[in-house]
Amino acid sequence: MLARALRDAGAEVVHAGVLGSLEEVLATVEEEDPDILAVSIGSSADHVLVDHLTAALPELRVAAFATDTDVTRWVMDNAMCATDPSSGGCR
Repeated sequence: MLARALRDAGAEVVHAGVLGSLEEVLATVEEEDPDILAVSIGSSADHVLVDHLTAALPELRVAAFATDTDVTRWVMDNAMCATDPSSGGCR
């Protein structure tokens, strides 16, 4: 749902699926070089992973969403238009 909401708002999205370890996420971030890392969290272990991610990636914005978040509303409220407004893209 999160990836779809971002894509529908015009963002380029790479959906990596379920990545269970810090190392898996860091390897994907290194490979994909994203502007933002969005993760869905549902358990206390996920919260710990997000804490480790923000510490390991201080230059990258990490957005953590509880599994019950209305992500479509969040995307619409927080997406920023690309530098060229005619592109219609958001990031």
